[in-house]
Amino acid sequence: MSTKINDLVEPFREPVAQLLANCEARGIRMVPTETLRTPWQQAIYWRQSRSIVEIRAAVAQLRAEGAPFLAEVIEAVGPRNGDEVTRALPGNSWHQWGEAIDCFWEVDGKAEWSTVKKVNGLNGYSVYADEAAKLGLDAGLKWSSFKDAPHVQMRSVANPKSSGLTWAQIDATMRERFASGDTLLRASVSLDAATASPEPLSLSYVGPGGWRVFETTDVQSIVFRAKMAIDADGAPKAYHSNNAVALDYLANAGRPGNWWALVTNANGVPRVQDARDPAQGYFVSKTALVYDDTDPARPEHYVDAAKVPFFVLPGGRYKSFSKDTPIRLGDVGVAYNLKTKKMSYAIFADIGPGDKIGEGSIALANALGINGDPKSGGVEDRQVLYLVFQGSGRGSAMTLAELNATAKPLFDRWGGVARMEAYGGI
Repeated sequence: MSTKINDLVEPFREPVAQLLANCEARGIRMVPTETLRTPWQQAIYWRQSRSIVEIRAAVAQLRAEGAPFLAEVIEAVGPRNGDEVTRALPGNSWHQWGEAIDCFWEVDGKAEWSTVKKVNGLNGYSVYADEAAKLGLDAGLKWSSFKDAPHVQMRSVANPKSSGLTWAQIDATMRERFASGDTLLRASVSLDAATASPEPLSLSYVGPGGWRVFETTDVQSIVFRAKMAIDADGAPKAYHSNNAVALDYLANAGRPGNWWALVTNANGVPRVQDARDPAQGYFVSKTALVYDDTDPARPEHYVDAAKVPFFVLPGGRYKSFSKDTPIRLGDVGVAYNLKTKKMSYAIFADIGPGDKIGEGSIALANALGINGDPKSGGVEDRQVLYLVFQGSGRGSAMTLAELNATAKPLFDRWGGVARMEAYGGI
Protein backbone atom coordinates (compact mmCIF):
# COMPACT_ATOMS: atom_id res chain seq x y z
CA MET A 1 0.00 0.00 0.00
CA SER A 2 1.05 3.61 -0.33
CA THR A 3 0.83 6.77 1.77
CA LYS A 4 1.82 9.02 -1.13
CA ILE A 5 -0.60 11.62 -2.49
CA ASN A 6 1.10 11.30 -5.89
CA ASP A 7 -0.23 7.73 -6.13
CA LEU A 8 -3.79 9.09 -6.23
CA VAL A 9 -5.45 9.79 -9.58
CA GLU A 10 -4.62 13.25 -10.83
CA PRO A 11 -8.08 14.87 -10.38
CA PHE A 12 -8.03 13.84 -6.69
CA ARG A 13 -4.49 14.95 -5.79
CA GLU A 14 -5.06 18.69 -5.68
CA PRO A 15 -8.28 18.52 -3.61
CA VAL A 16 -6.54 16.21 -1.13
CA ALA A 17 -3.56 18.54 -0.82
CA GLN A 18 -5.97 21.43 -0.30
CA LEU A 19 -7.94 19.43 2.27
CA LEU A 20 -4.84 18.77 4.36
CA ALA A 21 -3.76 22.41 4.06
CA ASN A 22 -7.21 23.66 5.13
CA CYS A 23 -7.15 21.38 8.17
CA GLU A 24 -3.65 22.61 9.05
CA ALA A 25 -4.86 26.21 8.81
CA ARG A 26 -7.46 25.38 11.48
CA GLY A 27 -4.82 23.87 13.76
CA ILE A 28 -5.57 20.26 12.80
CA ARG A 29 -2.80 18.05 11.42
CA MET A 30 -4.06 15.08 9.43
CA VAL A 31 -1.47 12.49 8.37
CA PRO A 32 -2.06 10.11 5.42
CA THR A 33 -1.93 6.42 6.32
CA GLU A 34 -3.19 4.96 3.03
CA THR A 35 -3.76 6.24 -0.46
CA LEU A 36 -3.40 3.58 -3.16
CA ARG A 37 -4.15 0.14 -1.73
CA THR A 38 -3.49 -3.05 -3.68
CA PRO A 39 -6.21 -5.68 -4.21
CA TRP A 40 -4.16 -8.07 -2.05
CA GLN A 41 -4.17 -5.67 0.88
CA GLN A 42 -7.90 -5.10 0.42
CA ALA A 43 -8.38 -8.87 0.46
CA ILE A 44 -6.42 -9.14 3.72
CA TYR A 45 -8.59 -6.49 5.35
CA TRP A 46 -11.79 -8.11 4.08
CA ARG A 47 -10.82 -11.69 4.98
CA GLN A 48 -9.68 -11.00 8.54
CA SER A 49 -13.24 -10.73 9.88
CA ARG A 50 -14.95 -13.26 7.60
CA SER A 51 -15.90 -16.89 8.12
CA ILE A 52 -14.71 -19.57 5.72
CA VAL A 53 -18.30 -19.88 4.50
CA GLU A 54 -18.42 -16.19 3.53
CA ILE A 55 -15.00 -16.40 1.89
CA ARG A 56 -15.92 -19.42 -0.24
CA ALA A 57 -19.21 -17.81 -1.24
CA ALA A 58 -17.44 -14.60 -2.33
CA VAL A 59 -14.86 -16.52 -4.35
CA ALA A 60 -17.58 -18.53 -6.08
CA GLN A 61 -19.59 -15.38 -6.81
CA LEU A 62 -16.60 -13.57 -8.32
CA ARG A 63 -15.77 -16.50 -10.58
CA ALA A 64 -19.40 -16.83 -11.64
CA GLU A 65 -19.56 -13.12 -12.52
CA GLY A 66 -16.38 -13.06 -14.59
CA ALA A 67 -13.84 -11.92 -11.98
CA PRO A 68 -11.34 -14.82 -11.70
CA PHE A 69 -8.38 -12.54 -10.97
CA LEU A 70 -10.04 -11.06 -7.87
CA ALA A 71 -11.19 -14.52 -6.76
CA GLU A 72 -7.59 -15.70 -6.94
CA VAL A 73 -6.42 -12.64 -4.96
CA ILE A 74 -8.79 -13.54 -2.10
CA GLU A 75 -7.51 -17.12 -2.06
CA ALA A 76 -3.86 -16.11 -2.38
CA VAL A 77 -3.64 -13.99 0.79
CA GLY A 78 -4.55 -16.97 2.93
CA PRO A 79 -6.23 -17.11 6.37
CA ARG A 80 -6.43 -13.82 8.30
CA ASN A 81 -7.75 -12.89 11.74
CA GLY A 82 -8.76 -9.55 13.22
CA ASP A 83 -11.49 -6.96 13.64
CA GLU A 84 -13.72 -5.85 10.80
CA VAL A 85 -11.98 -3.16 8.77
CA THR A 86 -13.93 -3.13 5.53
CA ARG A 87 -16.97 -4.63 3.85
CA ALA A 88 -15.57 -4.06 0.35
CA LEU A 89 -14.17 -6.96 -1.64
CA PRO A 90 -10.89 -6.38 -3.48
CA GLY A 91 -11.43 -4.10 -6.45
CA ASN A 92 -14.61 -2.67 -4.97
CA SER A 93 -12.89 -0.05 -2.81
CA TRP A 94 -11.98 3.32 -4.28
CA HIS A 95 -8.55 2.82 -2.70
CA GLN A 96 -7.68 0.40 -5.52
CA TRP A 97 -8.65 3.09 -8.01
CA GLY A 98 -6.52 5.79 -6.41
CA GLU A 99 -9.65 7.72 -5.46
CA ALA A 100 -9.57 7.43 -1.66
CA ILE A 101 -7.34 8.43 1.22
CA ASP A 102 -7.23 7.51 4.91
CA CYS A 103 -5.65 9.86 7.46
CA PHE A 104 -5.20 9.98 11.21
CA TRP A 105 -5.35 13.04 13.45
CA GLU A 106 -1.94 13.79 14.96
CA VAL A 107 -1.97 15.25 18.48
CA ASP A 108 1.31 15.90 20.30
CA GLY A 109 3.17 13.74 17.83
CA LYS A 110 0.88 10.71 18.26
CA ALA A 111 -2.11 9.28 16.42
CA GLU A 112 -5.44 10.23 18.00
CA TRP A 113 -8.39 8.10 16.86
CA SER A 114 -11.22 9.53 18.96
CA THR A 115 -14.06 11.20 17.07
CA VAL A 116 -15.29 12.96 20.21
CA LYS A 117 -12.13 14.20 21.90
CA LYS A 118 -11.49 17.92 21.40
CA VAL A 119 -8.30 19.96 21.46
CA ASN A 120 -8.79 23.72 21.62
CA GLY A 121 -12.48 23.08 21.09
CA LEU A 122 -12.04 21.08 17.88
CA ASN A 123 -12.16 17.40 16.99
CA GLY A 124 -9.75 16.62 14.15
CA TYR A 125 -12.03 14.19 12.34
CA SER A 126 -14.98 16.58 12.41
CA VAL A 127 -12.82 19.36 10.94
CA TYR A 128 -11.45 16.89 8.36
CA ALA A 129 -14.96 15.82 7.31
CA ASP A 130 -16.29 19.39 7.18
CA GLU A 131 -13.38 20.61 5.07
CA ALA A 132 -13.74 17.61 2.76
CA ALA A 133 -17.42 18.42 2.22
CA LYS A 134 -16.53 22.03 1.32
CA LEU A 135 -14.28 20.69 -1.44
CA GLY A 136 -16.99 18.39 -2.79
CA LEU A 137 -15.39 15.25 -1.41
CA ASP A 138 -17.14 12.39 0.39
CA ALA A 139 -16.12 11.92 4.03
CA GLY A 140 -16.61 8.59 5.79
CA LEU A 141 -17.52 10.29 9.06
CA LYS A 142 -20.70 11.62 7.43
CA TRP A 143 -21.90 8.24 6.18
CA SER A 144 -25.18 7.02 7.66
CA SER A 145 -23.80 3.54 8.42
CA PHE A 146 -20.36 1.95 8.94
CA LYS A 147 -18.86 5.37 9.54
CA ASP A 148 -15.17 5.57 8.65
CA ALA A 149 -13.73 8.76 10.16
CA PRO A 150 -10.21 8.51 8.63
CA HIS A 151 -11.63 7.97 5.12
CA VAL A 152 -12.26 10.53 2.36
CA GLN A 153 -12.97 9.65 -1.26
CA MET A 154 -13.36 11.54 -4.49
CA ARG A 155 -16.84 10.32 -5.43
CA SER A 156 -20.04 10.25 -3.43
CA VAL A 157 -20.89 6.90 -5.03
CA ALA A 158 -20.20 4.27 -2.37
CA ASN A 159 -18.04 1.95 -4.45
CA PRO A 160 -17.22 0.90 -8.04
CA LYS A 161 -20.08 -1.61 -8.16
CA SER A 162 -22.54 1.11 -7.15
CA SER A 163 -21.23 3.26 -10.00
CA GLY A 164 -22.59 0.77 -12.49
CA LEU A 165 -19.50 -1.33 -13.21
CA THR A 166 -19.82 -5.10 -13.44
CA TRP A 167 -17.50 -7.49 -11.61
CA ALA A 168 -16.04 -8.47 -14.98
CA GLN A 169 -15.18 -4.84 -15.72
CA ILE A 170 -13.69 -4.31 -12.26
CA ASP A 171 -11.67 -7.51 -12.60
CA ALA A 172 -10.25 -6.44 -15.97
CA THR A 173 -9.21 -3.04 -14.58
CA MET A 174 -7.56 -4.53 -11.50
CA ARG A 175 -5.72 -7.11 -13.58
CA GLU A 176 -4.42 -4.40 -15.92
CA ARG A 177 -3.31 -2.13 -13.05
CA PHE A 178 -1.84 -4.60 -10.59
CA ALA A 179 -0.92 -7.80 -12.41
CA SER A 180 2.38 -8.13 -14.22
CA GLY A 181 1.43 -8.90 -17.81
CA ASP A 182 -0.18 -12.32 -17.85
CA THR A 183 1.35 -13.20 -14.48
CA LEU A 184 -0.89 -12.92 -11.46
CA LEU A 185 2.04 -12.42 -9.12
CA ARG A 186 1.32 -15.81 -7.57
CA ALA A 187 4.82 -16.19 -6.18
CA SER A 188 4.81 -12.78 -4.55
CA VAL A 189 1.34 -13.13 -3.14
CA SER A 190 2.07 -16.55 -1.69
CA LEU A 191 4.75 -14.90 0.45
CA ASP A 192 2.78 -11.83 1.38
CA ALA A 193 0.61 -9.16 -0.15
CA ALA A 194 3.18 -6.59 0.90
CA THR A 195 5.54 -7.75 -1.84
CA ALA A 196 3.02 -6.53 -4.42
CA SER A 197 2.92 -3.11 -2.76
CA PRO A 198 4.75 0.00 -3.92
CA GLU A 199 6.17 0.35 -0.41
CA PRO A 200 9.90 -0.48 -0.02
CA LEU A 201 9.23 -3.67 1.94
CA SER A 202 10.61 -7.12 1.23
CA LEU A 203 10.24 -10.48 2.93
CA SER A 204 13.56 -11.37 4.55
CA TYR A 205 12.88 -14.36 6.82
CA VAL A 206 10.27 -17.08 7.35
CA GLY A 207 10.36 -18.78 10.73
CA PRO A 208 8.95 -22.01 12.15
CA GLY A 209 5.18 -22.09 11.92
CA GLY A 210 5.19 -19.52 9.13
CA TRP A 211 5.91 -16.29 11.04
CA ARG A 212 7.59 -13.73 8.80
CA VAL A 213 10.02 -10.87 9.12
CA PHE A 214 10.29 -8.06 6.59
CA GLU A 215 13.08 -5.65 5.78
CA THR A 216 12.59 -2.06 4.63
CA THR A 217 14.86 -1.19 1.76
CA ASP A 218 14.83 2.61 1.99
CA VAL A 219 15.74 2.90 5.69
CA GLN A 220 17.67 0.11 7.37
CA SER A 221 15.17 -1.69 9.59
CA ILE A 222 13.23 -4.91 10.03
CA VAL A 223 9.53 -5.13 10.88
CA PHE A 224 7.22 -7.97 11.84
CA ARG A 225 3.72 -8.47 13.20
CA ALA A 226 3.20 -10.82 16.11
CA LYS A 227 1.47 -11.54 19.40
CA MET A 228 2.95 -10.40 22.71
CA ALA A 229 3.98 -12.74 25.49
CA ILE A 230 5.22 -11.05 28.69
CA ASP A 231 8.83 -11.23 29.88
CA ALA A 232 9.57 -10.50 33.55
CA ASP A 233 13.32 -11.11 33.32
CA GLY A 234 15.55 -8.50 34.89
CA ALA A 235 12.88 -7.27 37.30
CA PRO A 236 14.04 -7.57 40.94
CA LYS A 237 10.81 -9.33 41.91
CA ALA A 238 10.60 -11.55 38.83
CA TYR A 239 11.27 -14.88 40.57
CA HIS A 240 11.06 -16.31 44.08
CA SER A 241 10.99 -19.79 45.60
CA ASN A 242 7.38 -18.95 46.47
CA ASN A 243 5.56 -18.41 43.17
CA ALA A 244 2.73 -16.59 44.92
CA VAL A 245 4.87 -13.52 45.71
CA ALA A 246 6.81 -13.40 42.42
CA LEU A 247 5.90 -11.65 39.18
CA ASP A 248 6.39 -14.86 37.19
CA TYR A 249 6.49 -18.59 37.77
CA LEU A 250 9.92 -19.96 38.64
CA ALA A 251 9.54 -22.63 35.95
CA ASN A 252 9.89 -19.87 33.35
CA ALA A 253 13.38 -19.13 34.66
CA GLY A 254 14.65 -22.67 34.01
CA ARG A 255 15.33 -25.60 36.30
CA PRO A 256 18.14 -26.89 38.56
CA GLY A 257 21.22 -27.29 36.43
CA ASN A 258 19.83 -25.02 33.70
CA TRP A 259 18.71 -21.66 35.09
CA TRP A 260 18.66 -19.50 31.95
CA ALA A 261 16.99 -16.49 33.58
CA LEU A 262 18.71 -16.51 36.98
CA VAL A 263 22.16 -15.50 38.15
CA THR A 264 23.93 -18.52 39.66
CA ASN A 265 27.21 -19.20 41.45
CA ALA A 266 29.95 -21.53 40.23
CA ASN A 267 27.93 -24.52 41.44
CA GLY A 268 24.81 -23.49 39.53
CA VAL A 269 22.94 -22.34 42.64
CA PRO A 270 20.73 -19.26 42.08
CA ARG A 271 21.78 -16.13 43.95
CA VAL A 272 19.23 -14.74 46.42
CA GLN A 273 19.10 -10.98 46.93
CA ASP A 274 20.25 -9.68 50.31
CA ALA A 275 19.59 -6.50 52.28
CA ARG A 276 21.69 -4.43 49.88
CA ASP A 277 19.47 -5.35 46.94
CA PRO A 278 16.05 -3.95 46.00
CA ALA A 279 14.07 -7.16 46.68
CA GLN A 280 15.56 -9.16 49.51
CA GLY A 281 14.71 -12.85 49.35
CA TYR A 282 14.01 -12.86 45.60
CA PHE A 283 16.36 -14.44 43.07
CA VAL A 284 18.51 -12.21 40.88
CA SER A 285 16.96 -12.39 37.42
CA LYS A 286 19.08 -11.61 34.39
CA THR A 287 18.68 -10.35 30.82
CA ALA A 288 20.98 -10.90 27.86
CA LEU A 289 21.61 -7.14 27.65
CA VAL A 290 23.38 -5.56 30.61
CA TYR A 291 24.54 -2.18 31.91
CA ASP A 292 28.23 -1.37 31.70
CA ASP A 293 30.32 -0.99 34.85
CA THR A 294 27.90 -2.75 37.20
CA ASP A 295 28.18 -5.88 39.30
CA PRO A 296 26.98 -9.01 37.41
CA ALA A 297 25.83 -10.52 40.71
CA ARG A 298 23.32 -7.75 41.40
CA PRO A 299 19.97 -6.80 39.88
CA GLU A 300 21.16 -3.36 38.67
CA HIS A 301 23.41 -5.10 36.12
CA TYR A 302 20.33 -6.21 34.16
CA VAL A 303 17.47 -4.49 32.34
CA ASP A 304 14.41 -4.24 34.58
CA ALA A 305 11.38 -5.62 32.72
CA ALA A 306 9.04 -3.76 35.08
CA LYS A 307 10.55 -0.37 34.21
CA VAL A 308 12.14 -0.56 30.76
CA PRO A 309 10.21 -1.22 27.54
CA PHE A 310 12.13 -3.95 25.76
CA PHE A 311 11.45 -6.67 23.22
CA VAL A 312 12.73 -10.22 22.92
CA LEU A 313 13.97 -11.88 19.72
CA PRO A 314 14.39 -15.59 18.99
CA GLY A 315 17.87 -16.95 19.63
CA GLY A 316 19.71 -18.52 16.73
CA ARG A 317 17.54 -16.65 14.23
CA TYR A 318 17.52 -12.89 14.76
CA LYS A 319 20.96 -12.40 13.19
CA SER A 320 19.50 -13.73 9.92
CA PHE A 321 16.55 -11.33 9.81
CA SER A 322 18.52 -8.78 7.78
CA LYS A 323 20.39 -9.49 4.56
CA ASP A 324 23.02 -6.85 5.21
CA THR A 325 23.52 -5.45 8.72
CA PRO A 326 22.64 -7.97 11.44
CA ILE A 327 20.60 -7.05 14.50
CA ARG A 328 22.53 -7.01 17.76
CA LEU A 329 21.59 -6.77 21.42
CA GLY A 330 21.00 -3.16 22.43
CA ASP A 331 19.53 -2.06 19.10
CA VAL A 332 16.50 0.16 19.50
CA GLY A 333 13.11 0.12 17.86
CA VAL A 334 9.40 0.71 18.25
CA ALA A 335 6.40 -1.42 19.17
CA TYR A 336 2.92 -0.40 18.00
CA ASN A 337 -0.41 -1.89 19.06
CA LEU A 338 -2.72 -1.95 16.04
CA LYS A 339 -5.80 -2.24 18.28
CA THR A 340 -5.14 0.35 20.97
CA LYS A 341 -3.11 2.63 18.63
CA LYS A 342 -0.49 3.02 21.35
CA MET A 343 3.23 2.96 20.65
CA SER A 344 6.45 2.82 22.64
CA TYR A 345 10.14 3.07 21.92
CA ALA A 346 11.90 -0.10 23.01
CA ILE A 347 15.28 -1.82 23.14
CA PHE A 348 16.35 -5.35 22.23
CA ALA A 349 17.29 -6.64 25.68
CA ASP A 350 16.62 -10.36 25.87
CA ILE A 351 16.80 -13.53 23.77
CA GLY A 352 14.01 -16.10 23.67
CA PRO A 353 13.32 -19.56 22.19
CA GLY A 354 14.34 -19.93 18.56
CA ASP A 355 10.95 -21.15 17.39
CA LYS A 356 8.83 -18.27 18.74
CA ILE A 357 8.50 -14.58 18.02
CA GLY A 358 6.54 -11.85 19.79
CA GLU A 359 7.57 -11.11 23.38
CA GLY A 360 8.02 -7.91 25.35
CA SER A 361 8.73 -6.66 28.83
CA ILE A 362 6.12 -5.80 31.43
CA ALA A 363 6.81 -2.10 30.85
CA LEU A 364 6.42 -2.45 27.08
CA ALA A 365 3.09 -4.26 27.39
CA ASN A 366 1.75 -1.64 29.79
CA ALA A 367 2.82 1.16 27.44
CA LEU A 368 0.88 -0.50 24.60
CA GLY A 369 -2.32 -0.92 26.62
CA ILE A 370 -1.76 -4.67 27.05
CA ASN A 371 -2.05 -6.55 30.34
CA GLY A 372 1.57 -6.77 31.50
CA ASP A 373 1.11 -9.53 34.08
CA PRO A 374 3.65 -12.26 33.16
CA LYS A 375 1.36 -14.92 34.61
CA SER A 376 -1.89 -13.94 32.92
CA GLY A 377 -1.25 -11.07 30.51
CA GLY A 378 -0.16 -10.63 26.92
CA VAL A 379 -2.19 -11.13 23.74
CA GLU A 380 -2.42 -14.10 21.40
CA ASP A 381 -3.67 -12.04 18.47
CA ARG A 382 -1.06 -10.71 16.04
CA GLN A 383 -1.90 -7.14 16.95
CA VAL A 384 1.57 -5.77 17.68
CA LEU A 385 3.99 -4.42 15.08
CA TYR A 386 7.65 -4.58 16.05
CA LEU A 387 10.24 -2.38 14.34
CA VAL A 388 14.00 -2.71 14.87
CA PHE A 389 16.75 -0.45 13.54
CA GLN A 390 19.86 -2.56 12.91
CA GLY A 391 23.07 -1.10 14.25
CA SER A 392 21.26 1.59 16.23
CA GLY A 393 22.41 0.54 19.69
CA ARG A 394 25.76 0.57 21.42
CA GLY A 395 25.78 -3.03 22.59
CA SER A 396 24.87 -2.23 26.20
CA ALA A 397 21.76 -1.11 28.08
CA MET A 398 20.55 2.50 28.09
CA THR A 399 18.61 4.74 30.41
CA LEU A 400 15.04 5.48 29.37
CA ALA A 401 16.08 8.99 28.35
CA GLU A 402 18.89 7.62 26.18
CA LEU A 403 16.58 5.03 24.64
CA ASN A 404 13.95 7.60 23.68
CA ALA A 405 16.53 10.08 22.40
CA THR A 406 18.09 7.39 20.20
CA ALA A 407 14.88 5.87 18.84
CA LYS A 408 12.77 8.98 18.19
CA PRO A 409 14.76 10.56 15.33
CA LEU A 410 15.18 7.16 13.67
CA PHE A 411 11.44 6.50 13.87
CA ASP A 412 10.54 9.96 12.59
CA ARG A 413 12.93 9.55 9.64
CA TRP A 414 11.52 6.08 8.94
CA GLY A 415 7.98 7.42 8.60
CA GLY A 416 6.52 7.33 12.12
CA VAL A 417 3.09 6.09 13.08
CA ALA A 418 1.68 6.64 9.60
CA ARG A 419 4.04 4.09 8.14
CA MET A 420 3.41 1.65 10.98
CA GLU A 421 -0.31 1.84 10.25
CA ALA A 422 0.41 1.22 6.58
CA TYR A 423 2.09 -2.07 7.49
CA GLY A 424 -0.82 -3.32 9.59
CA GLY A 425 -1.61 -6.05 7.07
CA ILE A 426 1.74 -7.79 6.90
